[in-house]
Amino acid sequence: MITTVVGSYPKVAEQGYGTGLIGARNKWQRKEWTDAQLERTCQEITRSVIQEEETAGLDLLTDGQIRWEDLVTPIARGLDGFEINGLTRWFDNNVYYRRPILHKAPRRRGPILVDDYRFATRCTRRPVKAVLPGPYTFARVSEDRHYRSERKFVLKLAELLNDEARALAQAGAPVVQFDEPALGLADANVRLALEALREATKGVKAKTAVYVYFGSLDGTLSALMRSSVDLVGVDVVSDPRTLSALKKTKITKELGLACLDARNTKLESVTELHALFDLIKKRVPLDRVTVSPNCGLEFLPHTQALAKLRQLVKAVRSYRPAT
Repeated sequence: MITTVVGSYPKVAEQGYGTGLIGARNKWQRKEWTDAQLERTCQEITRSVIQEEETAGLDLLTDGQIRWEDLVTPIARGLDGFEINGLTRWFDNNVYYRRPILHKAPRRRGPILVDDYRFATRCTRRPVKAVLPGPYTFARVSEDRHYRSERKFVLKLAELLNDEARALAQAGAPVVQFDEPALGLADANVRLALEALREATKGVKAKTAVYVYFGSLDGTLSALMRSSVDLVGVDVVSDPRTLSALKKTKITKELGLACLDARNTKLESVTELHALFDLIKKRVPLDRVTVSPNCGLEFLPHTQALAKLRQLVKAVRSYRPAT
């Protein structure tokens, strides 16, 4: 089994890098700091996060998404056509994001995340994956005042995200992950989301993955197994029905087993993680399984997030499947 994170990491650390990012952003917003000064701080904290992921023992890293306000804003800012609006609640979390509003046909000015990705790879010898919003979720959490057509909007975003995914793969990303939490919604348009994923992954010369969290996937998981990605990541923490869906679905993709609760400080035991691995190995070979938290770790205090990663690695390394 491969250990990884979904993407984000706490931006504030009681130890280590402390509240440096918040202070840097405040100074930058007051125009007391230049873009270059803010970027230096972001790089310092990114380097610290990657070192912590390494120390915890993760196999596949991310840059911690330290520069990201939320899943969609960094991409929306890099596209012509969007205005970043006021705060809106992010799904069912007590977290808010700035809702992008599309006013005209979006256009990608050039690579958005490639420079940040290349910096992250220079901080480690371990593989670093790239993370992008899925086109369907991007559209669902945005407001479309241009196309006024869900399908046109979603597929245009898929085209633009495909350009970014290709650029990240060309920069060396071994995995390009698309986050699609909106697929866990009861009214999700699964057919459109899968059509968009086909467009977003087309020609990407890297392993592709989709992660769905905050939903049961009951009735959706079979469709995801027919999607264009190589790996399907499922959240078995938020809703117990997902585990039931896994038991009755033929698993034809690599499986991302999101098994740590990233919205609860309670530390999972090695014993309960081993019991889950016992169940999963009956459905899919463990060399085709990647384990992770069920969503970004930014919802947790830094010390607890790091403890969960260490526990995950400990559980994987100590697991001995019964023959």
